[in-house]
Amino acid sequence: MNPTLHRTAARVFRRLFFRLLCAAIMAVLAMAVLWHAFPFPREHLAAAANGGSAFLLDRRGGVVAWRVDAGENWRIPAALDGMSASIINATVAAEDERFWRHAGVDPVAVARAAAQNALAGRTVSGASTVTMQTVRMLHPRERTFRTKCIEAFRALQLESTSSKSAVLELYLNLAPYGGNVVGVEAAALRYFGKHASGLTLAEAALLAGIPQSPARYNPARRLDAALERREYVFRRMLELGLASPEEIALARRETITLQDRRTPASAPRFADFVLQRRGAEGGVIRTTLDPDVQAVVAEASARRARELNGMGIQGLAVVVIDVRSSDVLAMLGSADPNDAAHGFVNCAAVRRQPGSLLKPFIFAAAFSSGELTPASIVYDVPMSWHGYSPQNMDSCYLGPMTAEQALSASRNVPAVDLLDRIGTARLSGDAARLGLGIFGGEERCGLSLALGTAEVRLVDIANAYAALARLGTFLPLRTAADEPACAGERVFPRGAAYLALRCLGAPPPGTAGSVAWKTGTSWNCRDAWAVAVTPEYVAGVWCGNHSGNGHPVLVGARSALPLAMEVAERVSGGTPAAWERPPGVRTRIVCALSGQPASPACPHRVEAEYLPGISSETPCRLHRFAQAGGTREATVAWPPAAAAFMAERRGTPGSVGTAAPAIEISSPGPGARYALPVSAGAEKHLVFTCRSGCASTTVYWFVDGELFAVEPACEPVKWLMSPGAH
Repeated sequence: MNPTLHRTAARVFRRLFFRLLCAAIMAVLAMAVLWHAFPFPREHLAAAANGGSAFLLDRRGGVVAWRVDAGENWRIPAALDGMSASIINATVAAEDERFWRHAGVDPVAVARAAAQNALAGRTVSGASTVTMQTVRMLHPRERTFRTKCIEAFRALQLESTSSKSAVLELYLNLAPYGGNVVGVEAAALRYFGKHASGLTLAEAALLAGIPQSPARYNPARRLDAALERREYVFRRMLELGLASPEEIALARRETITLQDRRTPASAPRFADFVLQRRGAEGGVIRTTLDPDVQAVVAEASARRARELNGMGIQGLAVVVIDVRSSDVLAMLGSADPNDAAHGFVNCAAVRRQPGSLLKPFIFAAAFSSGELTPASIVYDVPMSWHGYSPQNMDSCYLGPMTAEQALSASRNVPAVDLLDRIGTARLSGDAARLGLGIFGGEERCGLSLALGTAEVRLVDIANAYAALARLGTFLPLRTAADEPACAGERVFPRGAAYLALRCLGAPPPGTAGSVAWKTGTSWNCRDAWAVAVTPEYVAGVWCGNHSGNGHPVLVGARSALPLAMEVAERVSGGTPAAWERPPGVRTRIVCALSGQPASPACPHRVEAEYLPGISSETPCRLHRFAQAGGTREATVAWPPAAAAFMAERRGTPGSVGTAAPAIEISSPGPGARYALPVSAGAEKHLVFTCRSGCASTTVYWFVDGELFAVEPACEPVKWLMSPGAH
């Protein structure tokens, strides 16, 4: 070789090498400057990890409702280790075969894309890696060559600070899967009704092919195109050794069944309630909803809603609570969740006046303080407190009666008198400890609190009754499985709560189980309430108009109680359990009139339940001995208000309840026998009638312990006869 030529070539080579080295050094320096001047925007990663749409499941994993995220997308972030290996392998095969080996940019893919684009004279390949696509989804930009360079730079930065698994997890949570479905977890739930962890190879390959062109391969709209794209994914998985031929053959034979894409809405208002309590938190939420109980509520409420609507009542809400845990098992917030005018109002979480529903807590407080027992005498007579003169709903007074009778019949005057004795502060405090958060409070409502002039929510009042059902211990509401269980707070002694339940219809020990219940009617018949209580469940019902207008039908016993009783009995399996008498409750012999321990002057005595060490031991003060014609006779010394009432009624009674005529059944008579028709299919009704001192008195008719009619005393009722003794 010519030495001169050799020397010339050597000089050229050295110059070229030097220039390339300088260029490389400058490039490295420039990269270092850019790297530090423009660090990777970590806030994009935080934004991608947060938020997302909400996907609510019932306690068995069934769908309750979906809620989109702030961007109107279905997106549920999920961890990579919570995804099936099939979706990971299929995604790598479809999008980036050297993902696990490159540093964010694939030089081989770049060289191949450059050659393909040069030969085609246009852009046919972008050489984007999974990491570069992730950068693009974190911060979308206009698609240009400059953008591609920025994405490559950011991809290198991302992989320098994040693991490969973290990058792939980001991609799978941000990738588009057709329509407004974002992320593989949302896609798996939306298309197949399962989590990404349960995807089969056939399902995973279908999803992995979608991001390349989400509109073209959307399986909900173009399933054939999506299946064709899946074949490409299968071939790539075979070529890369990510699936065996046997696995691919089995996957091809699997039938792809897409679930109905319409948004599930088995309990939409309950879903709203859960999200509101959680601060609109997204993600998959396993709720406390029991699908069987919700189905019972929906079916029974649909029938009742049609009946109420025919009477001009539009609003209906039902809540069922598990006594053991305070889990909300069912919630119906509106009669028709799809009603454009009112369906989106959750009446189970709207504050309304509860009428008489607070009375049991007044009596429970009085029992716990020793003020009275269920057998104690109270007075349903005209009274006034600084100008406040409450009346009963039927505008009648029944005179002296037992506390049990006053609470079971929901008499207003005895309840106000009792609240005056225990204090409004005590009731407000107990209400707060029961989670009621009554709106209005003692300062504004005063003694009218006893009549429900403050406002509460149905879901809260039902949970307060659940505290009574578990004999005085309050537990906070639970609507999701991840909410911590609480030890509970004791509000009433076990015995006091038990006595209150006995007044509400709980059966005595040793008898068949039944349902304790209480109704409420707000002022001007605006709201009708009923709560049915068993040792296992509480069913609360509210009826009313969304406008707040009153209606004569809106009486708790008439509009709400039948539904509450039906729901409570059905969810209890038709035979509710019975409460056992707590050790703190015993029986003693008391005066039949006053309910206090009998004195020598008491002519009639009965056995009654009381709380040893709490209930007053003061002997009866109503009965006294008086000298009359050389003999000593027992007399009754009524308090002034009661005495005035007795004088007006012309006579002083000697037993509870005779001041005003008690309800007397006039038909059927005691011991009566009736013959049923013998012809097939024939039915015979028996007419029940009764008499009362007040024709407007509401009468609750029971046969064999089961409520079957609620009517004014003047109205006869019909009962379908059945064989046997009743």
